[in-house]
Amino acid sequence: MKRLTTCAIVLLAFACMQKQPDGSYRVTDTATSDAAKKAHDDAVKTGDQIKKTTDDIGKSDAAQKIKNGSIELGRGVKEGLGQAAQKAGAGLQKAGKKAEEDVKKADAKSDRH
Repeated sequence: MKRLTTCAIVLLAFACMQKQPDGSYRVTDTATSDAAKKAHDDAVKTGDQIKKTTDDIGKSDAAQKIKNGSIELGRGVKEGLGQAAQKAGAGLQKAGKKAEEDVKKADAKSDRH
């Protein structure tokens, strides 16, 4: 938004240039200040309109449904991850016990020889 305002001011400054008798161009002070004030006022007005539209969208039923759906989705993902972690933990425990048993069996075989 600031870039738009800056560009508008620069363009308006070029538009307000007047040719001087010596062939050079100079910007008249009153035209520049009026153009800058108008550009600033337009930027403020546009910003207010965007803010109002954003607030209206945020209050709409669709936005509320999306918000509630996002919250519910987050809960579902957390619950699913918890269940997956529990199953993975149980699988790791079984694998650990099996590894321990394999080591004990290998030790028992090596003791016999």
